[in-house]
Amino acid sequence: MYVKLIMKRDLVTIRPDTHFYEARWIIQEKGIRHLPVVDESRRILGMVTNFDIRSAAPADSSMSLQDLAFTLGKLKAASFMTPVEKLVTVTPDTIIEKAVQLMHERKVSCLPVLDNGQELVGLVTETDILATFVDVMGLKEKGTRLTVALEDEPGKLFGVLEVIKRYDVNVASIYSPTFTVEGKRMAVIRIKTQESEGIVKDLEKIGYKVESVQKWPSM
Repeated sequence: MYVKLIMKRDLVTIRPDTHFYEARWIIQEKGIRHLPVVDESRRILGMVTNFDIRSAAPADSSMSLQDLAFTLGKLKAASFMTPVEKLVTVTPDTIIEKAVQLMHERKVSCLPVLDNGQELVGLVTETDILATFVDVMGLKEKGTRLTVALEDEPGKLFGVLEVIKRYDVNVASIYSPTFTVEGKRMAVIRIKTQESEGIVKDLEKIGYKVESVQKWPSM
């Protein structure tokens, strides 16, 4: 799956000469946290965030409220935005796993999506990533969540799937963390049925340990 399949395309943007109060109003009115700054060709120049808005005020605490308001009113986006050189970006063809890795390692909550060099074509945010996680994990599918302990050896998962197949049940999702518990991998398998008793009994009969069974949504 690629970034272009989950990114936001209908973006609110501003120009570098947008004044401080207009940028703040847009962020508050639209309920957004990331406001790209682009030129007339939609090439990205920077990003205005809630943090940038809060940090724009001068450090001089002795200023009167009137002087502060006057000073902020003269500020333009180019002077308080996070410049493009400090942004972490991706392309439409970046795989989602790489986007997630970048957000995790660089501790950012938004990735501008650039095409043809610097042209802004979309944004990927934490919200988009979480929505994708919900979909990939099959959390919107009614069924049963099985956690099965597996020896960390090739072919062990196949045996579980063979049992599920005999019951003519589809699998909504499968994932397995890289860590082990008492030397075994935990496989979390979501199946599209809430009648899982026969599957569980057959798994245990051939030596698999089913750690938990949970109907989904929770009953």
